[in-house]
Amino acid sequence: MKQVLTIISLVVLLISCRSSEIEPGEVEGTITGYVVADNFAKSCSVGGLQVEIRSDTYTLSNAVPVAYQEPNSWPISVWIRYQPDIPDTCTQSTNRVKILSIRKR
Repeated sequence: MKQVLTIISLVVLLISCRSSEIEPGEVEGTITGYVVADNFAKSCSVGGLQVEIRSDTYTLSNAVPVAYQEPNSWPISVWIRYQPDIPDTCTQSTNRVKILSIRKR
């Protein structure tokens, strides 16, 4: 019984340590805040959370967990995987990204 508990403890320890390392495809990012688009002037533009990746700022086009949306916790350093998303229909901006995975650094 003691050996089983030791093995389980080691497995849990290894799994918890692994989460702090960078994984394939992840990059460093920082959630900096939220931008509200001018819907009255453009009637089709949408806002979203802002994330800074490699000194460039992008707008997230999909939802992320609530823990990342709390204004009192910004800026939040994160590891993310992302892909470019379709442009905003009003501005044809190319700075929209879709988050594939996100976790705190």
